[in-house]
Amino acid sequence: MTARGALSAGLVLLLAAPAMADAPDGGPAGTVVLEKDQILEDLAQQLFESREAADELRAINGIEQGAQPAPGQALKLPGPERRPAVSALHVCEQAVRKARQADAEEYAMERLEQALASLAKARSACQRAQYARCQTLADETWALARMARQESETKRSRRNRFAVSVHDGDTRVEVSEGDGIEVSAQKRSTTVPRGHSTRVKAGKAPDKPQPLPDPPEQVLPFPDSVLTTPSIHFHWRAADRAARYVLLIARDPGGRKPVRQLTTGETTYLFRSSLSDGEYYWFLRSVDSEGAVGSASPPRRFQLQSQGTGVTVEDADVVKDKP
Repeated sequence: MTARGALSAGLVLLLAAPAMADAPDGGPAGTVVLEKDQILEDLAQQLFESREAADELRAINGIEQGAQPAPGQALKLPGPERRPAVSALHVCEQAVRKARQADAEEYAMERLEQALASLAKARSACQRAQYARCQTLADETWALARMARQESETKRSRRNRFAVSVHDGDTRVEVSEGDGIEVSAQKRSTTVPRGHSTRVKAGKAPDKPQPLPDPPEQVLPFPDSVLTTPSIHFHWRAADRAARYVLLIARDPGGRKPVRQLTTGETTYLFRSSLSDGEYYWFLRSVDSEGAVGSASPPRRFQLQSQGTGVTVEDADVVKDKP
């Protein structure tokens, strides 16, 4: 691995679950005997905290994919080369997630697709216990994902995102991204910078831009939670100047594939979900007393595994449980 990749891998090891005491080099060395009533997935979970690692054990021992060896069979285990490969894989997966969070799907799609293709190859190499190839591909993925993120951030910074709303003759302009926009009325102009809004009353010049309310701090569900119940408890800390909150659940970290949007005046919401199993992200926005909507909180990922209820994802809508 390159020096850059080695440093990244070290960071992951500090954050990951501690390795087993007898596995300082990536797993118990030598062989292990499969116990009675034990399957490879159980053994992989025990040794590597990952049931998916069972495919690696199959590859190392020449066992057909999906097959189970007989109890009492001695199985060869990965050597010290596994740990740096798996660590590099975790690093590049994080890089891909960050690229997506930076809206690379919109601003750097070609580069992101290259990173995703490289990531798929790295995962496949790891599954086949080709750890040296996995590590090389993971480094390549990391570099591609980083370039996708940088390209996206550069292009996104040049583009303004703003919203215009009209209520009772008053016009409100809110700028969430970009370098700001100029608003003119009654021969007077004002520049509304990112993270600010202005109100233009009928027959008046634009008001002085005011900061948008900050997003609240997310509490529950915790990052990367795996939820096995269809009732999801969302909780967050109150934000200054927030009169109510908008909770968005989406299929992607950019929030462009929404499946549910909820509005509440509380800092907690019990969502009785009818969403299908899968990966989701949730975001929060604060709304002040004048109706200005602030920027979104960072996307927080959770996995829904409600034991295959067979329900489908709902269309996006708004539910107001508080005035």
